[in-house]
Parts: sequence; C-alpha cells; structure tokens
Amino acid sequence: YAMGGSIKVELEPIAVKEPKIFNNPGNIEFGQGYAGETGEKYAERFSVFDSKEMGVRALAMDLTTKIKRFDGDIEKIITQFAPPSENDTDAYIKFVKKRLKKDKITINDIGELTKAVIIKENKKSVADLYLVPNVFNVGIELSKIQLPKGTTLEEALKKLNK
Repeated sequence: YAMGGSIKVELEPIAVKEPKIFNNPGNIEFGQGYAGETGEKYAERFSVFDSKEMGVRALAMDLTTKIKRFDGDIEKIITQFAPPSENDTDAYIKFVKKRLKKDKITINDIGELTKAVIIKENKKSVADLYLVPNVFNVGIELSKIQLPKGTTLEEALKKLNK
C-alpha cells in the first residue's frame, strides 16, 4: 500500500500428485488371481501389482495362455487380448506382426510378444520402466513358474533362485 499498510497473502499448499504406478504394463483385468496382485484396482477394472516384475509376469502368463489357446496365431491372440470394442485391433495386430516379423508364434516368442504389447499399451516413458532388462527379464523368467495367488515379488524371487 502507498500508506504503508501490508496485505497478508495466504498461499494454499499445492498438492503435487505423484503419478500412481500400477505396475500393470498390459492392463490385466482385476480378479484373475495372479501372484503379485495387491487387491487394489484402477480405472475400475485393472489390477494393481506389487512390483513391475510381477506386472510383467502376469502379462507374460496371460499371453502364454493365449499362444497355447490359439496355436500361436497372432491375429487371434491380439483379437482376444485387445478386442475391437476397446481397441483398434487391426492396427494392434499389424504392430505386433511387424515387430515380431511373423504371423505365427510359439512359447519361445513370449519375450518379444510381451515387449510388443508393453510398447503398444504404454507411453514410451512408461514402457521404458518395464523394459529395463533387470525388470523385464525377471518378469519373463517368473512367468515360467507357477506361483499361488498372494505371492509377493520377494517370495517369487526366492522360488526362482532355488
């Protein structure tokens, strides 16, 4: 003020929201009983996992089931994984086939298929968090062993290292 008064300004603290990490790079739906599920969900239908590794594991397990179910037919696998009611399934199929350079895959392609889905489902900055070798490779290896519902990453790693 010109008259020498003062104005008190109350500043509201700004809530800085950390981006919530759901550890679910494939948007696996809630309630399928995968090891590593926390029991929480996001967007009303997707499962939250206790770690990035367990999220990669769940995705790889889901895709492994679909490889077996559809005898490795990428078109059928992706049509079930990313149905036309929610996705541009044709573009998704083209993307995966181009990345894997084939139309038909086997269980041996699980790493490449999982990687392609993570890249397609996430922004690059998010996908990169899951594709770090020590996260991704552990998730893929864990997908090859059966773990009961409720198993944490820590418990799963003990089983893997036996």
